[in-house]
Amino acid sequence: MNDHQLIHLFEERDEQAISETRKRYGVYIRSIALRILHDVPDAEETENDVYWKLWNTIPPEKPASLRSYAAMLCRQNAIDRLRAADRAKRGGGEADLALDELSESIPDGSRDAIPDALALKDTLERFLQALGRKERQLFLQRYWYFCSVRELAESFSMSEAAVKMRLYRIREKLRKHLEKEEFTL
Repeated sequence: MNDHQLIHLFEERDEQAISETRKRYGVYIRSIALRILHDVPDAEETENDVYWKLWNTIPPEKPASLRSYAAMLCRQNAIDRLRAADRAKRGGGEADLALDELSESIPDGSRDAIPDALALKDTLERFLQALGRKERQLFLQRYWYFCSVRELAESFSMSEAAVKMRLYRIREKLRKHLEKEEFTL
């Protein structure tokens, strides 16, 4: 079943939508949650929360890519769960480290620095498109999927120091790009 058919099932309120989505994207959704949470029961619960959110948001939402939409919902839910939990018990801490690193380059929304979330989204998309393939992959693997520096070093055949330096330079490019686009840091 393709995304269009799955979305149609959600729109028709057909319970088969959840079971078919689980078959098609369950492993993917659970892997995102597990990478962030480092806890199998929490990852499974997050996965189930994603199906619930899909059921409750489609309609009115009609995502172009169900896979991407489910991944976004999973990531948001897992980060919320991580923040609410006692971080000392969670282990790993890659999500916290990655978010702390990125916070120096992203505007602080609590100061009403972003007049429109869509403008930031568009700006980030342009930034990512301007990066080279390797830089874009490093950035996304670290700040979207929360891969550890060690995992990135192994995956990209680089030293950990080289990965850290490359990520630092990408964050600096992002900061400069956001300043150029007049987002307040």
